[in-house]
Amino acid sequence: MEERDLQLLRYVSTHGGVTLRDAGRALGLSSRDAQSTLDRLEHDKLVTVERRRVRTVRIMAEANRYIDKFPEEELRNSLLVKGRRPDDIRNSIALGWAVKNGWAIVSEGLAKITQAGRESVGRPYKVRELLIKLKDAQSDEQDRLVRSEADAAETLVKRKLIAVEEGSIVEGIAVTREGEAALGSKTAKDGHEIGQLSKELLLSKGWKGMRFKSYNVNAPSETVYPARLHPMHQLLDKVRRIWLDMGFTEVEGPIIESAFWNFDALFSPQDHPTREMQDTFYLAEPKSLDIGNRKLVARVKAMHENGWKGAWDEYMARQAVLRTHATSVSARQIYRYAKYDGNDPLKLVSIGRVFRNESIDYKHLAELHHSDGIIIGKGLSLANLIHTLKEFYARLGFEVRMKPSYFPFVEPGMEVTYYNEKVGDWIELCGSGVIRKEITRALGSRNTVLAWGAGLDRLAFNELDIGSLTELYRNDMDWLRTRKELGAR
Repeated sequence: MEERDLQLLRYVSTHGGVTLRDAGRALGLSSRDAQSTLDRLEHDKLVTVERRRVRTVRIMAEANRYIDKFPEEELRNSLLVKGRRPDDIRNSIALGWAVKNGWAIVSEGLAKITQAGRESVGRPYKVRELLIKLKDAQSDEQDRLVRSEADAAETLVKRKLIAVEEGSIVEGIAVTREGEAALGSKTAKDGHEIGQLSKELLLSKGWKGMRFKSYNVNAPSETVYPARLHPMHQLLDKVRRIWLDMGFTEVEGPIIESAFWNFDALFSPQDHPTREMQDTFYLAEPKSLDIGNRKLVARVKAMHENGWKGAWDEYMARQAVLRTHATSVSARQIYRYAKYDGNDPLKLVSIGRVFRNESIDYKHLAELHHSDGIIIGKGLSLANLIHTLKEFYARLGFEVRMKPSYFPFVEPGMEVTYYNEKVGDWIELCGSGVIRKEITRALGSRNTVLAWGAGLDRLAFNELDIGSLTELYRNDMDWLRTRKELGAR
């Protein structure tokens, strides 16, 4: 028995049913040392412990931003003046909770305040009031607050502002008969039991002939946060695995791309708005890139001049850009496999970063992850494309809606969306269609090519239960450590 164990055992025997806090203070032990000592004594049946179950609350770092005012309160106050378009509201979480609280509605394309919202102005917001109380409360008081204000506490947990953990408080300790016997034994008095091997004991071989203390493997321990991949990496790996399981081969292409492959080879006119500086990042160094094959350049030039009835400037096609979509990879693959004549369709997919000079909001970032796929073969139709995309998104757990849409390099074109209840909006997942014959012929292919391009970051709304893409990149350690596993429901 260690000296510390003996001291605590003697103190409890002398003072009767004491609390751990009192015993620890009297012996000058930290709360951690007092707890570990008590666990050893209880494991050896030298004491009995009376415990009371309590809920303890851990305040997350994100909660500090909400102490003064929650985002839905700010939104409600701004709606007092006038309605606002949902797309103009930068914090979609605020709109979602304002609607859920009955403070706002979305009508005729505007978010408007309700009568209940007007009446709530100036009144305490229960969720925020509870957060303030929990921040400074002791364990006993936190337990009482969580139980008495269960709805508000559940809201704080859902929003990852607090974490509620089950625990216990030691209310009384008593020495057993075995404990009293141990106090009277020579072993206890002399402290001849080794609890931990030291360097000195090993070198001196002083451990020989000594009794070793057993360990309580069920004793409470500190929470350990093992290393984890960033959730976006896990999501990309999951998407990659699904495509590979569906028989696709992954291909890659350069991030720094020429406008030729990023735009021109895909029949995007040189005066199209997406080429302007506000949408595309143009490089200063290198400023231009060599295109290469002159016959290919000539065919693409003819495609533009015949299709758009205007001049085509090779200088513009040589401009270096950060690729705006992974479709540039697909264009290169169509050219690479222009002579493909296999019996089975060739199925290729690329996954990587793309860049767009976007205005940042809950569903738009300047850097995002994109997946682009193509199926090359003969006798393919839109039905094959619909089946492929439905199968992919079904494996991710999405029920999707498909509708006709326009994209410059496909005909017919199709948009894939799903309804996200948390943000109250239809989220576009994918643009798709049959690659125009002008493009395939310019790239030297006589095959039919089915294609799609999907923003992968938006999958995180459903997979990671977030309300804004910016949540992925805040480096919030509490969220990264305690977030749910990918795909968990």
